[in-house]
Amino acid sequence: MKSAFYGIIPKTILHHQKLKANSKLIYAEIIACLEDDGTCIKRNIYFSNVLNISKDTASRSIAELRNYGLVYVQTILEKGTEKFIKRCITPMQNFLWVNQNSDNPYMQNNLGVSDALRGDDALTYIQNTQTLLSNNNISKIYTDGNKPITPINKNINAEQLIALRNVASNFLHKQKKRFPHLFEGKDETDLLNKSINTLYDLIKLDNVNYNVVCDVLDYTLGDKFWHSQVTSLHTLRHKSNNGNIKFHNILTAYNTRGGKV
Repeated sequence: MKSAFYGIIPKTILHHQKLKANSKLIYAEIIACLEDDGTCIKRNIYFSNVLNISKDTASRSIAELRNYGLVYVQTILEKGTEKFIKRCITPMQNFLWVNQNSDNPYMQNNLGVSDALRGDDALTYIQNTQTLLSNNNISKIYTDGNKPITPINKNINAEQLIALRNVASNFLHKQKKRFPHLFEGKDETDLLNKSINTLYDLIKLDNVNYNVVCDVLDYTLGDKFWHSQVTSLHTLRHKSNNGNIKFHNILTAYNTRGGKV
């Protein structure tokens, strides 16, 4: 994928008191270079050339972003030989908390989410954000190249992708801690991408408000029945025996038990 015309630095990252300037700049370049699956596969030499910094500086900046939970790094290795294939950098910060009627041209064509973080202060939120995995170490993935990863829906723009990725990864992380056996042998990138695509379809195709999706997912995680019925988000649009998609059945239960939608 060629670099986009512009990168994006969310306000919560731009104003981060401890993050170095080069790290903020590299974050913007990562956003500008996202592949269809929502990852950046550029090497340190690329960042060195386009930003006029050393490879060591690029490496330290990416490590700093990772340590603050702002990116998730995976190293893809060939099974059996440990030969390096590529490094995948995934931005984890959810910054698209904008109003659907915003006049800001950079905020057009978004998911229509609210203009404030849901509950916590923004900086506290990003510092507490966790990836699908339970830590921010570099994850090694071994592949034989025979199992394709589900691509991210090409209609999802960079801003939307980061917002949806954060919602999906938070849900999957919590469910993985509860039901680790259900995640064994599954490709987590593929599972995450499927979840992101499903959330996008709920909003764009089924006309479900973004905030409603978030509220219903929060309800699902806390409900005695539904928390065990939805361990992965890509089944939310599957039809149930009553003819409704699973998400609408959960939404009905949420409304019946006092939810406000």
